[in-house]
Amino acid sequence: MLTAVAGAQVFPVFPSGSSAPNASMGVRVEGAYTSAPIVLDGAVLFRIAALTSAPADQLPLTLRQSYVENALAQIVATEGTSTAYDPKTFRIQTKMQGSQALLQIVDAKQRTPFPILTVTSVDAKYHQQAVDDLAAQWQKVLQIAIARSLKIRQPAVQRHSATDVLRLAIALVLLSILVWLVAIAIRRRIATLQALALARGRAVQDEQAQSTPTPEEAHQRRRRFLALALRATTPAQRLGLYRAVEGVLMWGLLLIWFGAVTWALAQFPQTTPISHALARGAIGVLAIWIVTGLLNRILDIAIARSAWVWQRHATGNAEERARQLLRVPTITRALAGFKTFVLIFLAALATLSQLGISIGSVLTIGGVAAIAVTLAAQNFVRDFVGGFLVLFEDQYVVGDYVSIKDHSGLVEHLTLRMVQIRDGGGNLVTIPHSTVADVMNHSRYWSRIDYRISVDPAADIPQAIALVREAIEQLAREAAWHDVVLDPVEWIGVAALSRDFVAIRASIKTAPLRQFELRREVNARVQQAFAKAGIGFGAPLPDNAT
Repeated sequence: MLTAVAGAQVFPVFPSGSSAPNASMGVRVEGAYTSAPIVLDGAVLFRIAALTSAPADQLPLTLRQSYVENALAQIVATEGTSTAYDPKTFRIQTKMQGSQALLQIVDAKQRTPFPILTVTSVDAKYHQQAVDDLAAQWQKVLQIAIARSLKIRQPAVQRHSATDVLRLAIALVLLSILVWLVAIAIRRRIATLQALALARGRAVQDEQAQSTPTPEEAHQRRRRFLALALRATTPAQRLGLYRAVEGVLMWGLLLIWFGAVTWALAQFPQTTPISHALARGAIGVLAIWIVTGLLNRILDIAIARSAWVWQRHATGNAEERARQLLRVPTITRALAGFKTFVLIFLAALATLSQLGISIGSVLTIGGVAAIAVTLAAQNFVRDFVGGFLVLFEDQYVVGDYVSIKDHSGLVEHLTLRMVQIRDGGGNLVTIPHSTVADVMNHSRYWSRIDYRISVDPAADIPQAIALVREAIEQLAREAAWHDVVLDPVEWIGVAALSRDFVAIRASIKTAPLRQFELRREVNARVQQAFAKAGIGFGAPLPDNAT
């Protein structure tokens, strides 16, 4: 039976020397109003309010909070093996009393209404609603909350819940074992790929450790670089995919356990407050980071899948496909790093919000800090921006022969921050992207020979021009040089005249990095043709002979 104190709890005399279990819990001062939560089984149903500067004769807010929660506790209390009220027949009634509304409960057995709380005009003003509208809203909230609380206290429901929790525990254990076995298989595969990637990485390092090539040998060196770099890229990309899958499994399993434990705690009246308290606090924060980790791994898989599709649909000749494939790993690493930063930043903001810290203040402070960091690391930021442009615009890749500043050589390593080239002296030169203004790529698509030769002014110049043209065209017709010479003679003619020489100049379009060896072969053929025709060479050409 409900006690007289509980029955008259709206305006009672609280027993002397007793204290309310939830007094002062969650009380907030908000300008002219002070509010306090009404909690049932750990869940906040709504907030009641009072004026901050309340008259002396007004019931204290914390005392009113205690009366309401004591009334709810008595309503859902268990008497013997059942509750005082029937979860199927009870209902919440609203009774208007002047400018206030009284919420009370009755059921099929207990016809005498039992008061729960009074909806005051102060409550209505705090929630910016009319008294009757607020009373109707709280009536629905109490109807749902009390029905659930009464239901989970029924013996039959508790037995059924215990069975469900046991089945769920067994299913979770079996699922965990299955995920654990799959994770073991994935880790074994990761170990195999790590060994393969290490071996191929050493092969690339061995190639880099060889003596520096001359420009004429750059083509063969570049081809070896492309082949080794591509072979080293494949296991590294597969490693990223396997690690992402393993992460999805682990984070997904953790999320399932989190949801299952929270649900199981909510099935019993003894643990329902714990479930709500954890969901509002520690588990809320944990859920944010679990979801963040899971989303991070899912996006890793999406990026890896996109990279695989990009590789599979690479177009162009073999060299162009190789260039595209070499760009993929650096671009995917950059996207993955940026994605992780954004997710962690958003998760941190959500965590601060969960802990009750104003996100607006955090963003203001973070913005100031970001400006300070940016000013202190401008070159670092420019390096990354420059690296993005190099990769997305395909300015050069590993294996290209380039000239940057005063250095020329093969590109051995390329990241978002810097490029490393091996120059003619055997030095590995590291150049940050922010310091690069101009780049000469000698191996992009095609190259060209600006061929010049000095002829004796007394010689037959038309015959000399014909011999130079014939030497180049004959070279282009040979099988060994057919793929090297793309356009034998783009143009040819007399470029300069003097009493000491006649400068004959020709332009030859060649395959990438083949211009060095082709120039050497053309020189040999022209020398033989001139010697046979009796044509002499002139004085050495000055640098400004055009």
